[in-house]
Amino acid sequence: MSEGHQIVCSERMTIEKVESFYTELESALLEHTEIELIAEGVQQCDTASLQLITHFIDAAKKQGHRVTWVKPSESVLNVAELLGLLEPLELTQHITQ
Repeated sequence: MSEGHQIVCSERMTIEKVESFYTELESALLEHTEIELIAEGVQQCDTASLQLITHFIDAAKKQGHRVTWVKPSESVLNVAELLGLLEPLELTQHITQ
């Protein structure tokens, strides 16, 4: 199992892309101990994608893996805040006051 791996989130993280995103996340979790979610290009996201990532982060923690965000877009931050998922998604440090 290798350490670092980067997953570039698509411009549209929406329900129609959740299945393929799940497959990518699952594969990364099986093969890597440290995973970075590159989310600066996300322009649209929805509940389904953020719930998937929430569960992914929980599963990674339980396995002793680490997931970090790299430059989450305003879209990701805004939707996560509206859904009350900033803490479960570990995005609080990316919020600017």
